[in-house]
Amino acid sequence: MEREHGNAWKGVVVGLVAGAAGTVAMGGYWRAATALTGEDSRSATREEGPHPLDNISLIGKHHEEGESSTAAMGRIAYERLAGHPPQETETKSALSYLVHYAYGAFQGGVFGALTTSSKVSTLAAGPAFGTGLWLFGDELAVLVLGLANGPGTYPLRQHLHRWAAHLTFGVTVATAVKLLRRLL
Repeated sequence: MEREHGNAWKGVVVGLVAGAAGTVAMGGYWRAATALTGEDSRSATREEGPHPLDNISLIGKHHEEGESSTAAMGRIAYERLAGHPPQETETKSALSYLVHYAYGAFQGGVFGALTTSSKVSTLAAGPAFGTGLWLFGDELAVLVLGLANGPGTYPLRQHLHRWAAHLTFGVTVATAVKLLRRLL
C-alpha cells in the first residue's frame, strides 16, 4: 500500500508532467516498432475490399485522407480560430504535435488526480489506464467522432501496436507519477 499522496490538485500537476513524459515514451515506442518491423504500422490498411466497420462515425468524416486523428483535431481547431485551414506542412505538423502532447498531458493530469488516494497502487493502475485510453479513446471515441476511419480499415497488427503504444504511455505515466511524488 502506498502512502497518502496529498490533494488532487497536486496530483493533477504531477500528472501533467508525467503525461508529457508518457507522450515522449509513446513516440519512442513508435520509433522502436518502426525500426524493428521496417515499416510504420500506423499507416497500414487492410488490403481486401470494403469492410462493414470501415466507418463507425456517428457525426460524419472529419479527417482528410492520410491525416492522423491529432492532425485532424489540430486542423479543425485552426480552422475554427483562423477561419481557414492551415496551408503550410510545418503548421499542420506543429498542430498535430500540439494536440498530441496536450492530450497526453491532460490524460496524465487525470491519472495523477485519480491516483491521489493511498488505496490506489499507481504502478498497477498504469497498464489499466493505458489500456482504457486505447480502448475508449483510440479504438472508440476517435472513430465515432470521425477523426479516423473505422476499425475494419486497419489490420489486427495495427490495433495491437496501438495498444502496446498506449500501454507504454500508461506505464510511463504511472512510473513518472510515482517518482515525482517521491521527489516532492
